[in-house]
Amino acid sequence: MELQHLILLTVVATSFAGSFLVGKVQAQDSDPTLHYEIEIVLYKNTKVPKSKEYILPVGSPAKDDRTIDFSQPSSIEAAKEQQYEVVPKTELRLANTAKKISRSSRYEVLTHFAWRQPGLEKSQVLPVWIKAGRRYGNEFTSIDDQIKLLKANQAVENVDDLNSVDVEQNNLNEPDITETTTPLTKANTSGLYEVEGEIKVALSRYLHVYTDLVLRKPRSSIDFQPEVTGSDPMFYENLANARILDNHRLKEHRRMRSETLHYLDSPELSMLILITPYEIPVISQSSVSKTESLTTKIIVSD
Repeated sequence: MELQHLILLTVVATSFAGSFLVGKVQAQDSDPTLHYEIEIVLYKNTKVPKSKEYILPVGSPAKDDRTIDFSQPSSIEAAKEQQYEVVPKTELRLANTAKKISRSSRYEVLTHFAWRQPGLEKSQVLPVWIKAGRRYGNEFTSIDDQIKLLKANQAVENVDDLNSVDVEQNNLNEPDITETTTPLTKANTSGLYEVEGEIKVALSRYLHVYTDLVLRKPRSSIDFQPEVTGSDPMFYENLANARILDNHRLKEHRRMRSETLHYLDSPELSMLILITPYEIPVISQSSVSKTESLTTKIIVSD
């Protein structure tokens, strides 16, 4: 009697599981959303001409709450719920191409990986955050800090000019002046990656790729010297003493074809990108039936 009761419970349980799997299969079959596999090879040019280059200060890309960072376990789990996942290295299609690039004395591969995602419109798609290359220590400071200080210093000078007659108002602004002429804080920017930014792949009528990446490189001299009269001498002394990381940007929007290798580049940074349609594996109903039958036979034989 107990054996029959156990068999009955097992059949009910497996039937419930089978119904759940079938429901999952039907849900996947009814989902019209296309899915894609995006593979990138990101590399830098190590033989950049050493002629004097005027580098304007460019800020780093911003990272919002919707951005997927595959280096963070919590972000990976959240990404799975949105059908974003990392592709195993053994399944990468551009492995041979990446090896050829790495063998060249002119280039250095910074990262090579792929992920899968649904094809969504730009307003719905989630950006994927890229972190690659070396990691700078706290002896370096980001150009972002310099940009903030330059803007703040200029803003304070404008306030001083407007309120030069009103001594009392100038005294009220004095704390702000002290704050904005503070030496660059190096410790706050430790751990900056050589390459950082985001990539978005959207689908409307065509596939569209949006990149906003920066390659950080230590500057050898002060490349940007704004002509600001009346600046605090200590302000520029702090800039000269800091080992500042300039941002070299790769920001593009490109329409692409699937299953075609595309190339994006700047003087400093290049990227190969391959987008391939991907079908989500589905569990057939016959597999579910076989599972039910096998489970029942095992219980009966016991």
